[in-house]
Amino acid sequence: MAHTIKNVALAGGGGNVGARVLEALLKLDFNVTVLSRSAKSFPGAAAVKVVDFNSVESISAAIAGQDAVIDTTFSPDVETPLRLIDAAAENGVYRFITSDFGLDPDLPGVHDMPVFGRKKASYEAVKKHAAQNRLTYTLVACGAFLDWSLSSGFSGLDFGAKKAFIFGDGNNVVPWTTLEDVGRATANVLLHPEETVNRPVYVHSVFMSQNQIFDATKQVLGSEGWETTYNEMKPRLEKALADLNAGRISASVFEVQIQYCLATKALAHPWARDDNALLGLKESDLETVKGLIQTIAHKAG
Repeated sequence: MAHTIKNVALAGGGGNVGARVLEALLKLDFNVTVLSRSAKSFPGAAAVKVVDFNSVESISAAIAGQDAVIDTTFSPDVETPLRLIDAAAENGVYRFITSDFGLDPDLPGVHDMPVFGRKKASYEAVKKHAAQNRLTYTLVACGAFLDWSLSSGFSGLDFGAKKAFIFGDGNNVVPWTTLEDVGRATANVLLHPEETVNRPVYVHSVFMSQNQIFDATKQVLGSEGWETTYNEMKPRLEKALADLNAGRISASVFEVQIQYCLATKALAHPWARDDNALLGLKESDLETVKGLIQTIAHKAG
């Protein structure tokens, strides 16, 4: 049976990913309801419902009559996405898009990283409900966020200080996707419910190594004056996991786990399956990447 999705509930609509998903949904004329912890306005024609995310009953009341629920929340809390999934299953929601937005969830070892524990729990939950025909699901695999990684320094490149922190030898080629492309792909999933049913979809703006991004950066900002370090990632991962187990929690404990994956071909590499065409994305060329670097560096400067 073919399904038409029109009414969409979005959790996390004010975040980095959620804001781009909301923008893309509204451009496609979906009827969007943003689920929010507090009463506040959102851009465009989106309705807003205040929800207690600690309550399945509150979530259920807010998503009644929705065809799809998209989770773009990114808090460390594991229970919130599980409540969203349970509420969707109990209320006849057809499609649930989990807050994954990362590496291939089906690659052995990826979801074993503690940093991805929330994603793993959500994936297992939607698969369980789908097996019981209570809902269908999609995960959006997009690799690392290209623009966010460049602007935040997560990419290992500090434009202002001209410092490059290279993960391993820097040669592993991985998917990177801009937040705008992530938003567009996520919204377009709902235009193709049959083709995207009960599986991850795989999108990217570019397939590049960290060294290739660094080379592009030097072409834009100049190759002189860079302080470059090449870092063995296995010891850093082991220290991060030891800190985590000892309760020494910091942002770097989680960042190192992801950076380790990006340096490791078994955990991150170009997708074997490419859904760009299906979901309306075009691969960016080198000049586009250099333009993005120039824009971000100018704002930072």
